[in-house]
Amino acid sequence: MTIDELKIQDYVNIEQLEELLVKWNAATDMIAVILDDEGNFLSNKLGFSRDNIEAFSEEVELDEVVVASIVGGPLDEDADEEKVEAAAALLVESLKNLLEANFRKKQYNEMISNFNGEIGNAAALIKELTVKSQGLKKIENKQNILALNASIEAARAGEAGRGFTVVAHEFGKLANDSGEINDAIQKTLRKLDSSVSELGNQEEI
Repeated sequence: MTIDELKIQDYVNIEQLEELLVKWNAATDMIAVILDDEGNFLSNKLGFSRDNIEAFSEEVELDEVVVASIVGGPLDEDADEEKVEAAAALLVESLKNLLEANFRKKQYNEMISNFNGEIGNAAALIKELTVKSQGLKKIENKQNILALNASIEAARAGEAGRGFTVVAHEFGKLANDSGEINDAIQKTLRKLDSSVSELGNQEEI
């Protein structure tokens, strides 16, 4: 999510803007309005008139994208120009800080949500692999049975069953190798499951 994909209303509460303007107005005895990037009023415009109050007009940028603008001026026509400029700069910086904080918070919450989703996907995949690993255990058992049957047949056939002995040995070796591989897979899956569970628990704190 980038700043140009959102409207300012997506990440800032209008009441926060109003509260900021009220405090600024009380401190400076000036009036101002906040507009979005299309020029629509975001704040209360009562008592504001472009005809007699437009001593300053400033754009507000986040990540080099214009997201809002501020238009305002003093109620006293004889107000000191430097005082007006200082008050305008203070309001712009205050608004920028507010928007920045809200936007970064929205980004963070979105990242956490995506992260939690990935954790859920990883947990589901681990469960799926665990089930398949259990299937390998069944194959290992069948291989052991085949190795045992081959050994029995080799014993019955005597000298003529030497080929069965080789087969029995290979089946036994294959079953043993499969068992070791499967044990290693299950051990790794248990570690992954533990790590994913721990990550999930940390997000709930």
